[in-house]
Amino acid sequence: MKKIILIVLTSFLIFALSAELVDRIVAKVGPDIILLSDVYKMMYQMQAAGIPKEYISQDMALQEIIEQKVISQKAKELGIKIDEDKIKRYAQNYLSEMKSQYPSPQEFQAALAKENLTEAELLEYFIEEIKNSAMSQQLIDLYVSSQVSVTEEEMQEFYEATKDTMAVKPITWETGMIMYKITPSKATEDFIYKQMQEIKKRIDAGTDFASLASEISDCPSKIRGGDLGYFSRGMMLKPIEDTAFSMDVGEISDIIRSENGYHIIKLTDKRRDEVRASHILKLVQPTKSDSLAAYAIMERVRELYESGQSSFTELALQYSTDPDVTKNKGIIGELAENEFPEPFKSYILATPVGKMTPVIEKDGTLYLFVRLKEIPPRIFTYEEVKNKIYNVLYQYKLQSAYNEWINKLIKETYVEIIKQ
Repeated sequence: MKKIILIVLTSFLIFALSAELVDRIVAKVGPDIILLSDVYKMMYQMQAAGIPKEYISQDMALQEIIEQKVISQKAKELGIKIDEDKIKRYAQNYLSEMKSQYPSPQEFQAALAKENLTEAELLEYFIEEIKNSAMSQQLIDLYVSSQVSVTEEEMQEFYEATKDTMAVKPITWETGMIMYKITPSKATEDFIYKQMQEIKKRIDAGTDFASLASEISDCPSKIRGGDLGYFSRGMMLKPIEDTAFSMDVGEISDIIRSENGYHIIKLTDKRRDEVRASHILKLVQPTKSDSLAAYAIMERVRELYESGQSSFTELALQYSTDPDVTKNKGIIGELAENEFPEPFKSYILATPVGKMTPVIEKDGTLYLFVRLKEIPPRIFTYEEVKNKIYNVLYQYKLQSAYNEWINKLIKETYVEIIKQ
């Protein structure tokens, strides 16, 4: 999320710098003008959206802005209605989500100040962007999407014409996966809980809550004495939220458990639909001993499979912590070489078919993979690719219909490109 706000802030900065240094009018669309700084801003937004930089040009960005302008003007001309309150709520929620990613409100404000931007300006920007997007989408749905259809006959004709080149299924492998999440043991859990009990005793004995949070909390909020600031429902982990909203100002909670660990909460203020609270957190995380125990379990799984003592399905059902394991029995699909999960691809391909990979660790979870059997290349049946064919044809028709409609709209609008 920080990346998103940095994109937004940098976009504002580019706009400000380009406006100051090289701004001039490059086009007129009806009553609106387009500045060179608008073009630079659009080019940056295109790059941020994932379009390779070498494919982006000023002409391309200008055309995009012209299209946005004529659609927006047409929507206003037709009196397209939008829910202004709903748009504002979306924008406010988006802004709140951004703010919550920063360690403190002060750091968020500092990021804004660095770009010479206020929170009100950022909110107004979001409101305007969401509003234009909503109006444009309504117009496109009305004049373009609703006019596009794909028939069964067209889909079958496309399949017959392209199946020898586009519907070829390469060599695939029925692939199994056993995953095992490294979790804290009961001993680790009990140890942290006992620590929290001692902390609670110190608080009950009169130790200052903020001082204690600064000393021993595992949360970044410790630098503020555990202060979490004001928050409304939906912004915090549910156990913290439920506890805080049930307390009186000045009250200190019992020990509560969240997905992160154990907390003690102190409610410091209430206002309208928000509360302000501080907390002390002790994280419950796997120890080195817990990790070694998990590795030993997975090595045992590998040994049982390789020795033939247990089948893959038996091992997957007994050991895998994948929530889908009861449905798929550990089989994640018939995968081609380019479909293997990238972090594990080299291990899977380096391991012979029928053999199990070494234990692989990623983000606190252990994995074992096996290519259970090889399936030779073949032509997909029509039913197997029917949905993909529909999407290809629909998108092609939609783009053609959009191009025809937007070109007609531009011709009906006064558009002047100003060359200098």
